[in-house]
Amino acid sequence: MENFFALKNFTALSDLHPNMANLKIIGIVIGKTDVKGFPDRKNIGSERYTFSFTIRDSPTHFINATSWGNEDYIRSLSDSFRVGECVIIENPLIQRKELEREEKFSPETPSDCKLLLSGDHSTVKVCSSYEVDTKLLSLIHLPVKESRDYYSLGDIIANGHSLEGRIINVLAAVKSVGEPKYFTTSDRRKGQRCEVKLYDETESTFAMICWDNESILLAQSWVPRETVIFASDVRINFDKFRNCMAATVISKTIITTNPETPEANILLNFIRENKETNPQDDAIDSYLEESINLNTIVDVYTVKQLKVKALKNEGKHDPFYGILYAYISTLNIDGETTKVVRNRW
Repeated sequence: MENFFALKNFTALSDLHPNMANLKIIGIVIGKTDVKGFPDRKNIGSERYTFSFTIRDSPTHFINATSWGNEDYIRSLSDSFRVGECVIIENPLIQRKELEREEKFSPETPSDCKLLLSGDHSTVKVCSSYEVDTKLLSLIHLPVKESRDYYSLGDIIANGHSLEGRIINVLAAVKSVGEPKYFTTSDRRKGQRCEVKLYDETESTFAMICWDNESILLAQSWVPRETVIFASDVRINFDKFRNCMAATVISKTIITTNPETPEANILLNFIRENKETNPQDDAIDSYLEESINLNTIVDVYTVKQLKVKALKNEGKHDPFYGILYAYISTLNIDGETTKVVRNRW
């Protein structure tokens, strides 16, 4: 890797220090935030836009970069690359970071510096994989935290409320990835939400919520029951709706897909050996585990109407919901009632 840097005149992240100039840096993008706008204090009534990303050029060195500018420039730059792609940054401004303030909202990095990018002075270019040393590409599968520094899902459940609000690391397999849901807030801001179901050897299902486009895009690439993730710095909270603990992806979070660690390989072998053979049950569970606002279910059906509607919907993937007032006339308690009965508390 050192020879690659020297041949291409790249400066290694380990060699950076404040006020260096005319640099060219290469790294693989391991984390990225959404574009955000803020009121411009210098120009009242207008907004400045920003987004941040984290690049890595070795197993032990990665750094945060932040770009500021007008909306067109920032959105265009953000749309030009994704997590997992290699970028070349030319002429960034190197500043010493304020640890306590910045790492409260940004990923923790071993560097005591940060990169600032502006459209007037800096450039960011995506480079194709054949231009890059393969060792650099392999860094995408290396967690940013020590491979044994994580909670199992069972540990999270067992600790319960004592983990409320804590920022922790999680190693888990992907059970299902929900469809992104889009909404508009009361102050007319657009938002999105995606729910990922995780599992491991200790717990059969555990929710992780993504609220930003970048993590949702990453989640859409995961293959259920084949993908393992190491999620560093997710926030744990008690979900009052489900009466259970859940994880939330935040601006500090960096998610490593299919990490190449002994612990991840053990979990990968577990999910391969325990793949369920009935995908239909998985689909049913996925529907029932989705966040459903019960107050929105207002349609009342008779048993006959339900049968007719079920026949019409046969083969369709979208479920329908309703209210049924009825007596249970027969129930075989020795049968597989779990296939037809679910409790929601």
